[in-house]
Amino acid sequence: GFNGGSTLYIVGYGQLAAKVMVTTTIAAATGAVSTLCVGNAIDTMHDGKLVIKLEYANNGVLAGLVGITAGCAVVEPYGACIIGIGASFVYVLGSKFLKKI
Repeated sequence: GFNGGSTLYIVGYGQLAAKVMVTTTIAAATGAVSTLCVGNAIDTMHDGKLVIKLEYANNGVLAGLVGITAGCAVVEPYGACIIGIGASFVYVLGSKFLKKI
């Protein structure tokens, strides 16, 4: 990803680059899965029928990447999971709110 590529240029910081790549990937993955679950759960409660919309997963990846970008070098992998989940809630609730107004 773009976070790890920008870190690789620094000589002697291979461990940091690896950590950046891991946290970025974990946040993106948890953002995708949690956005898919939360978005479809809210839609199911509203409509009464379950229709899995994969666009939630695509936007969840982006939400996770946006959430982790600033702190990718200092966050532990479990923190990246929390950030990905938090970013998914922010995205889904913000999207639903903007569609209502």
